[in-house]
Amino acid sequence: MKICIISGSPKGEESITLQYVRFIEQAFPEHTFPVVHAGRDIKKMEQQREAWDEALAKVHDSDGVVFATPVYFMLVPGQLKRFIEMAFERDARSAFSQKYSAALTTSIHYFDHTAHSYLHGISEDLGMHHAGSYSAHMEDLKSEVEQKRLLLFFSDFLDAISEKRAITREFLPLPKVSPTYYPSTQSTVVDTNGRRVVILHDAKPGSDQEAMVRRMAALFGGKATVADIGDSLMKGGCLGCCRCAFDNTCVYQDGFRDFWERYVVPADILIMGGTIQDRYLSATWKQWNDRSFFNGHVPALKGKQVGYLVEGPLAHLPNLREVLASRAVIGGANLVGIVTSEPGNPGEIDAALAALAERSVRFADKGYFAPVMFSAIAGRKLFRDEIWAHMRAIFQADDRYYRSHGYYDFPTKNYLQRIGTRAFSLFLAIPGVRKKVEKDMGSYMVRPIRETVQKSRVIKEWRARQE
Repeated sequence: MKICIISGSPKGEESITLQYVRFIEQAFPEHTFPVVHAGRDIKKMEQQREAWDEALAKVHDSDGVVFATPVYFMLVPGQLKRFIEMAFERDARSAFSQKYSAALTTSIHYFDHTAHSYLHGISEDLGMHHAGSYSAHMEDLKSEVEQKRLLLFFSDFLDAISEKRAITREFLPLPKVSPTYYPSTQSTVVDTNGRRVVILHDAKPGSDQEAMVRRMAALFGGKATVADIGDSLMKGGCLGCCRCAFDNTCVYQDGFRDFWERYVVPADILIMGGTIQDRYLSATWKQWNDRSFFNGHVPALKGKQVGYLVEGPLAHLPNLREVLASRAVIGGANLVGIVTSEPGNPGEIDAALAALAERSVRFADKGYFAPVMFSAIAGRKLFRDEIWAHMRAIFQADDRYYRSHGYYDFPTKNYLQRIGTRAFSLFLAIPGVRKKVEKDMGSYMVRPIRETVQKSRVIKEWRARQE
């Protein structure tokens, strides 16, 4: 069979992910593996129709398609995102339709699940039968156990093609949404209280995003700074070269770093507007997020209040909502809210925008940051462990930040707690003690929390302020 590999890495043949493909190629010499270097050649495909047609011909002539890509910023690289956009813009579905697809990614397992959900949904949108996903750690190929696992996965993919396996669709098609939002002309103004408000967007004239951005700026009484991310003058997408790892200096010499320093760094309140294209925002936004990796694995949005304005069917894309929310909270920001143009009711959208503006200032004034949940806690610990274990020799800027901010806190630096826990474990080894603790476990667990509630000084101070 002929299995077309759509490579998302900008590194071309130097891609780690592509080495996994080459390993498969050696194990299955009876099959051929033509490669479309979407990540490396995207500009050429945009500018030269023959390059695009050549790529589509490889897809069209194949028996199956494997999206082989690294995971960049919770998704595929911006270059591959642009390739997928072009497939829809240039009505290339026929080249993909009815073929079997699979996804093969390499990463450190940071939000690889959202990248795979995206590729799964895209495959179905292109009329393909998505037969499976394989997420490898970048180092997995060094292990014989993982090599065997990979070959079993790919063997199953070939079986799916040969037996024409029945696969039910997992993601519903997205509804078409037409611009319907015409903002109110009411003069409601939210006082910024001296907070620096920045609104970033990539809105097209006449779009719902443009209308929401305009209304949000008006709500802040003209005191918000509004900027198009296209004005950051990015020369290209992230190259995955990791040269920024040493001192946070990007290999590109363009306007992106200056744009970031001018708009993102000083913002107390950061509002980002985007329009859904396929199952993410635009490739421009993806490239912008990828390029922000010059900050490394540190919380680059720390201390900010963040909101989103989204044009398109976000309610049908919980995967995108997870990416947007996690991008904010793992970055150290507080997610104030996400407003979409979906309701179609201008009054409802107006009210949601006003609430977002008002809450963002109130939270900034009060210093409120919601407690983080699983994705943020797990993501930060994963970064911590990976940097400490084998990445700190290269990611020196991250290592310095983690050391100075106490990120290397394992197993725990609370030695009294460690001693107490160990002593309690030995105490519970006594049968009589354990029996009593088991009987009173509920009251034992709740007792210190109940006492905290009863003795809380914060409650007394809070009530005194309210009076």
